[in-house]
Amino acid sequence: MEFSYHVWATRKLLGHLKTLPRDVFREEIQSVFPSVERTFFHLYEVDALWFSRLKGEPSPVDKKMFETLEECEMDFSDLHSEILDWLDDMGDGTVSISYQTSKGETFQNTREEILKHLINHGTYHRGNISAMLRQLGEKGVSTDYIYYLREKGDVLL
Repeated sequence: MEFSYHVWATRKLLGHLKTLPRDVFREEIQSVFPSVERTFFHLYEVDALWFSRLKGEPSPVDKKMFETLEECEMDFSDLHSEILDWLDDMGDGTVSISYQTSKGETFQNTREEILKHLINHGTYHRGNISAMLRQLGEKGVSTDYIYYLREKGDVLL
């Protein structure tokens, strides 16, 4: 499972944000979410929610918005480290789990399906953030999967 790609891409984008003016993180813009900060917060909430579901635990307590970009980076680092450790011990990814949505509906998916959803969801919103940065007059950074593979050394000529 390439959850490590999701971790890499999130770190890469957060690292890029640290090179930009600090107000870019919170500046309001017309997009899926009103700011880069709010988009990252949504990503964090969803990663934490699905991780709780994967472990069969209740949904995490609501977290407050990030105070700083550094707090955002640290919270993601902690959560993603915990998920990667859990994945090392996950066992059979084809095992199905039942969970309830926030609307109280019950569904069943395999662990692999849920992890693929998290990866895809992250890719979608990192794309939103890249578009937001361009609207704010800043450059984005490529977090395409192929660049992850190249950096890892898995794509050689």
